[in-house]
Amino acid sequence: MMAHSATLNGGWTNFQRVNDDGPADTAAAELINILDSVEVPIVVVRSDLTVACFNRVASGLLGLSPFDVDRASRDVPVLAGLPRLEQHCRQAITDGVESRVDFQDGGMWFVVRISPYTKRNGRAVGAVLTFTNVTAFRASVDQAIYEREVTKAIVNTVASPLVVLSADQRIQTGNRAFYAMFGVSREETQGVPFYEIGNGAFELTPLRRQLSDISAGSHALQPVEVDFVVTAKGQRTLVIDAYPVSLPGHPERRILVTIQDITERKQAEAAKDLRSAEELRRSEAFLAEAQRLSLTGSFSWRIATDEIVWSEQLYRIFEFDRDLTVTFELIETRVHPEDNAIFKNMIASARSAKGDFDYGYRLQMPDHSVKYLHVIAHGTRDKSGRLEYIGAAQDVTQRHLAEAALATARSEMARVARVTSLGELAASIAHEVNQPLTAVTNNGHACQRLLAKGSLEPEVLRRALEEIVADGTRASAVIARIRAFIMKGPTEKTELDVNVVIQEVMELAGREIQKNSVLLEYRLAETPLHALADRVQLQQVLLNLIMNAIEAMTGAPDQRRVLRVESKAVDPGEVLVAVSDSGTGFGSEADRIFVPFFTTKATGMGMGLSICRSIIEDHGGRLWATPNLPHGAVLSFTLPQAGRSLA
Repeated sequence: MMAHSATLNGGWTNFQRVNDDGPADTAAAELINILDSVEVPIVVVRSDLTVACFNRVASGLLGLSPFDVDRASRDVPVLAGLPRLEQHCRQAITDGVESRVDFQDGGMWFVVRISPYTKRNGRAVGAVLTFTNVTAFRASVDQAIYEREVTKAIVNTVASPLVVLSADQRIQTGNRAFYAMFGVSREETQGVPFYEIGNGAFELTPLRRQLSDISAGSHALQPVEVDFVVTAKGQRTLVIDAYPVSLPGHPERRILVTIQDITERKQAEAAKDLRSAEELRRSEAFLAEAQRLSLTGSFSWRIATDEIVWSEQLYRIFEFDRDLTVTFELIETRVHPEDNAIFKNMIASARSAKGDFDYGYRLQMPDHSVKYLHVIAHGTRDKSGRLEYIGAAQDVTQRHLAEAALATARSEMARVARVTSLGELAASIAHEVNQPLTAVTNNGHACQRLLAKGSLEPEVLRRALEEIVADGTRASAVIARIRAFIMKGPTEKTELDVNVVIQEVMELAGREIQKNSVLLEYRLAETPLHALADRVQLQQVLLNLIMNAIEAMTGAPDQRRVLRVESKAVDPGEVLVAVSDSGTGFGSEADRIFVPFFTTKATGMGMGLSICRSIIEDHGGRLWATPNLPHGAVLSFTLPQAGRSLA
């Protein structure tokens, strides 16, 4: 409390010197109390510009002390910082004119009011400086200015032109992109109707009406596309969009208009349309040429209406005039009589909506030539659920003829391979034939000796003649078997016991097995294994595999030459036959042994295993090779058991 009194006394000690009318001490004290109660810093300067006094708030905020009283204002730091203080004070004292000055003291801002200090007679004897603290206000103003500048900078970085319109659709402001687009300045367009820029291209009644509705708060704008707008870049195509803008506390509504330049996009779309049309034309030409080269025609068929649409190539295949309307009655005039049931079944199946279909049938042309047709189609449904087929029909006549020629050539190649195999078995065949012929000869000589001695014993003679007949029959069977093996004829698949065929082949190869000191092991199924196969072709496969196995063991020690033949039933419904040896094996060539003309033999043709695989695959089976550890190889094949349909 004492310190406070000292400050006040120091600040107001010479107050009476300013008021030379000599007020009573009581009045002065009351005035001091009033000024000290004011929360605004107050400083009184005499006419000679010395400090007369100041209140308590001035002492606290401005850092004044009792020692500053009677000092020249220019010598007091806080007052010396006031711009043109002496000029403003003299103007207030001399002319009675009040003035205001913005003043910053450290981090605080003040608005200083400089007023004349007058006596009772109205004569000015000094100046009163009232300091109003506007630091918070100044900060808010600076923040508002900063935010406005930031917003302005952000808006100016937007690549698309933006413009703000008043309620009567006059331009208020725009961003940099807007002024650049139309080659104008802010001053040139301020207050100008929006419809006057761009050479009046925006003078569209629907646009005006929508902008008016936005201003009235009715609804948002539907983007409007405007052509031939004159800009700094020439005529452009623009899309105009708009949004209502309102500020809290301000009744006036504004309209924010965005402008999008779509000129390049429109040009690109136009160019793309031209390219698309050209590409479509080229694509159709390519498709037509591809159909012509591949002999494939396309079609569509709507089930509900029986409407059929054909491509040009399909007309060529059927040899119909392009002007004819395609109907099933017209198509049937080309279907081969023997395949008419197949065609009718295809149509009936498609009508019953059984899904996609894949059929083959023949056409009989007016010149009685025959074409083979392969038809496939995929069923789809439109939005109403109605069924429609999209498909293709290919003329496969040449492929069919080529496959027939290939089958003939393959059959001839197989026959040649059989003959070659028999050539390799010449010694065994000769042995098989010589045995019964030798027995016939010996029995004939015995009969001659009995006749020469005249001692005919009917029982001995009968047995000799029976043996002659049996051996002759045996020789005839060997010859018949060889003849059937090498003769040329069509494939005839019948139900047979695979084990029996194996034993027949082993009889042919028996001599080679003995000559090469090969130990034969049988591991045949105890029950018959019935398969649907051509006997001669199956014999050929088995004989080829056995002869290869024997030859592979030529260089092996005698005690290691083992040939094993196995047969068994395997799931699902197949017969397995395996021929294994203890020879050299295939090594790194295992993947190539079935390739035509590949051989590891010095004199081989390289066709044996390739032909064997073709025969087995034609029977619906498969043939493969695996190692027979520790030495040799295993050749295995499967056949469908009798009663299974071939795939």
